Amino acid sequence: MTSMRDNRDIACYLVTKVSNWRGNYKRVFSVGTLGISTYNPNSLKETNQWMYSDFVNIVPIVRAQESNEFIITFRKSGKKNDTMKFSSEHRADIITEALRYRGDYAETPKPNLRYNAYKLHWSDTRLPVLLEVGPASLDQVDPTTNTLLCSYDYKEMEGFVKINDCTGGFAVVYGGYGRQHLFAAEKRDEMLQRCVEQAADWVGLPLRSVVSLDSSTLQRCLLGKYGKFSDDVSLTSMAEFTVQKISPRHNNEQIRRLLCLTETCLIERDPATYHIVTLRPLSDIFALIRNRDNPQSFTLEYVKGQVRSYTSTNRDALLASLLDGVRASGNRGIHVKMCLTARGHRVGPFTVPVDSDIESLHLKLLSQPPAGYTYAHVVDSFNCNVSYSGLLYAGTADKAIVAALVALLSMEGDQDTTEPSELESQLHAFRRLVASKAGFQALTSLPQFRDKVGLKVAKALKRNDASVAHAAIDMINALMQPMYEDSELRQEQLNKLSILSSKSFLGSLLDLFTDCVLNDRGSLVISALLDFLTFSLCAPYSETTDGTQFDALLEMAAERGRCIFKLFQHPSLAVVKGAGMVMKAIIEEGNAEIAAKMQDLALAEGALPRHLHIAMFTMSTDTRLLTNRQLSRHLVGLWVTGHPTAMGLLKRIMPSGLLTYLDSSDPVPVSEADLMHIRDNLKLAQDQSRKKNFLQWMDLEKQLESVLQHWSARIGLKPKPDPVKPIVLRKRRQRIKSEANWALFYYQFYQDHARPNLIWNHKTREELKDALENEIRTFNTDRDLSSNCVISWNHSEFEVQYTCLAEEVKIGDHYLRLLLEEDETEETSIIKRS
Repeated sequence: MTSMRDNRDIACYLVTKVSNWRGNYKRVFSVGTLGISTYNPNSLKETNQWMYSDFVNIVPIVRAQESNEFIITFRKSGKKNDTMKFSSEHRADIITEALRYRGDYAETPKPNLRYNAYKLHWSDTRLPVLLEVGPASLDQVDPTTNTLLCSYDYKEMEGFVKINDCTGGFAVVYGGYGRQHLFAAEKRDEMLQRCVEQAADWVGLPLRSVVSLDSSTLQRCLLGKYGKFSDDVSLTSMAEFTVQKISPRHNNEQIRRLLCLTETCLIERDPATYHIVTLRPLSDIFALIRNRDNPQSFTLEYVKGQVRSYTSTNRDALLASLLDGVRASGNRGIHVKMCLTARGHRVGPFTVPVDSDIESLHLKLLSQPPAGYTYAHVVDSFNCNVSYSGLLYAGTADKAIVAALVALLSMEGDQDTTEPSELESQLHAFRRLVASKAGFQALTSLPQFRDKVGLKVAKALKRNDASVAHAAIDMINALMQPMYEDSELRQEQLNKLSILSSKSFLGSLLDLFTDCVLNDRGSLVISALLDFLTFSLCAPYSETTDGTQFDALLEMAAERGRCIFKLFQHPSLAVVKGAGMVMKAIIEEGNAEIAAKMQDLALAEGALPRHLHIAMFTMSTDTRLLTNRQLSRHLVGLWVTGHPTAMGLLKRIMPSGLLTYLDSSDPVPVSEADLMHIRDNLKLAQDQSRKKNFLQWMDLEKQLESVLQHWSARIGLKPKPDPVKPIVLRKRRQRIKSEANWALFYYQFYQDHARPNLIWNHKTREELKDALENEIRTFNTDRDLSSNCVISWNHSEFEVQYTCLAEEVKIGDHYLRLLLEEDETEETSIIKRS
C-alpha cells in the first residue's frame, strides 16, 4: 500500500491558515505526488498530511475575493468530512496545481465536457482536436489517441477573442504577453461561457469576458498571434543553432528544429519552412540544464513549469550564447547547472520573488540546518528560493550572510569525493551570497575566507568537469565585480588585489583557458574565463586593478594571443565579444613588441577581414550587436595603425577615394554613443569620497552634540577620525591610439558617392560584402581541413575587384566619365585646376 513517506513535493506556497479559535498563522502548503501536506515555515516540520484518496476537494471562497481565501475538504477517521480554510495571494496557482491530481481524489469527479474543434497549426494546416473544459484549464486532446496534448490554465489566460470571419473561430489569449492560440469549435459560444464559469467556480478567477470586435479578423489575429513579440525586432534572429528536439508529443522522438535567439525571445523554427513553431520570452527562462552524462543533451526550464529538452552537436556554444542573451535581456537570474530543479523545494511560484520571510528562513537554515534534512538538501532549497542574481532582501541580513558563508565552508564535506552536482550546488550558493554587499566584503574582512574559498575553487577546477569549473569561475567573477547596487570602488580594488595576488592561480586559470580553446571544448568555461579577464584587464573595470598585477596578467594573456584570435571564429557572440575586449586591452596597454605581434597575428589568423565585415555590415538596433560592431571598429583601427602591411591590405580592399576620409579633419554628422565604456570610475570615486567625508562629518557632529549635552559626564571631545584616503585608480595606457578619422570613414561608407575619385553605392557595398564573406569562408574551410596544423591567411594575395565598375574608364584614381561630367564652371573642378 502506498504511503505518504514516498510523497514528493511538487509545488509549495506560503499561506495563512485561518482559524477561529487559534487565530491566523503561517503555513507552507504543499501539493505533492501522493497528497497534500502543510509544514511549519520556521522549522519545516510537517503539521498535516492527506493522501489524495482522503482528499475530497479544494475550492475558492468566491465572496472573499480580496482576501484570497480557499477551503480544502478531507476525510477524517470514520469517513466524516472536515474542512480547513487558508488564504494566499497565490490562490489560483495553489488550486490549479492541486486540481491536476483531481482524478486521484476520494470522490470520483464528473466527466468534463468536450467539444469538437480544429486548431490552426503553425504549419498553416487545420488539425482536428478535442477541447475539454476542465476545472482549472482548457485541455487540448488528441481525438485519435485520447492523449492530452497541452493545457491552457485559466490562471494564465488573458481572455478570448472571437474571430468574426471564421465560423466558430476564436483565439485563446495566453501567457501574459498576448500570445494567441487559434481554434474553431462547433459550439464556440457555449464552450467559452463554460470556461468562464469553471474559472470562476473552481479557481476563483474572474476570467475576462469574451472579447468580440468587428476588427477581429483571422488575418488580424495571424499578424498579432505572438502578442507584443509580433514585431520584426522580436522575431529577427541574432544567432541560430540546429538542434534535435525531444518531443513527448511524438513519443520522445527527435525532431529537427532551428533554435533562434532574438533580442527578446527564444524561437523554435521548422528548418524546412522557417515557420515559427514556438516562441517564448527570454524573461521566462529560469535555468539551462547541461546534461553531464550526454555531451550533446541540454534542457531549458521555464518559470511557469515547462521543461523542453534538446540535443545539439554544438551544445556548450549554444548555452554560452543563450546565457549571454538572456542576461542581456534583463533576466539576471538565469544560470547553468547539471540537474533539473527540484521545484518542490521552492516556497512560492517561480514567476515572482519569494517572500522576505522565506528568503530569511533559508538564509538562516544554511547556518542552522533543521533536523531530518541533509545539508545538500538545505543548500539546494536555498538555491531554489534565492535568485542567482543574489539576495533580494540582503540590506538588513549582513550577519546572517556572513554566518551562512562560514557554515558553507565548514559543512562542505570532502571536496575530493563530493558528488559533482552537490559541489556545483555549493558553488551556486556561494555565488548567490557573494552577490550581496556583505558577501562581497567577506573576501577581505572574514578571517581565512580567501584561503578557504581559493582552496575550494582550486579543487573544483581539478575535477575536470566543465559544469563545476563554470560554477567556480562564475563565483570568482562575482567576487571580482560587484553584482549589487551602490557598490564601492575601494572594496572592488581590495577584492581584486586579493584574488590576483597568486600568480600560480592565474596561471592555472589561463592553462585551463588554453586547453579549452585548443581542444574546442568548454565554451561555457571559456566564456566565464573571458569575463574574468575582462574584469581584470579591460576598461573600465581595469582601472580598479593594481598596476603591477595588471601588467603581470596582461603579459600572461598576451602569451596566449593565438588562442584569443582563434575565438574570433567562435559561434557564440558572447565569446567573440569577450575575446575582442581582451585583445583590445593587450594592444592598447601592452608594450610595442606585444602590440606588433598582435597586429601580425590579426593578419595571419584572418581576424582583420572578419572584424572589418562586422564593422561595416552589422545593421541592427540591438545593443549587443551594436556593441560588437563598435568593438570590431576599434580593433580594426588598432590593427591598422602603424602597420604598413595591414594598411596595404586595406588599400587593396577599399577604393582610395573612400580611404581619404581617414585623413580628413571634417566632423562626423552623426555620432554614436560609447557602448563599451559604460562606467565612469573617476566620477564614481569622487562621489564615493564625498559620501565618505559627509558621513564622517555627520558622525563628528553627533559626537560634538553628545559632548555638549553631557559635558559633566565627559572630559573632552573624542579624537577626530582619520581622513579617508582618496580612491586611486590605475591610469589606462593607450600606447597605440588611432589618429585616423574612422568615424567619418564609416559614416561615408553607408552613403552613396558619384565623384571623379569615388563611385560607391549599394552594388559596390554588396560586392565588397560578398568578397569578404567568400574569403572568410575559404580560409575557415582550409583551416578545418588542415587538422592540427597551424596555417596562416595569405593576405598578400587578397584583393577586391569591383566588377560593377569594370566598364568605367579610369585614369589613376579618377573616373573619366565623372571627370567630363563635372561642372566646368566650378572653381574646384579637377580639369580646370589642371
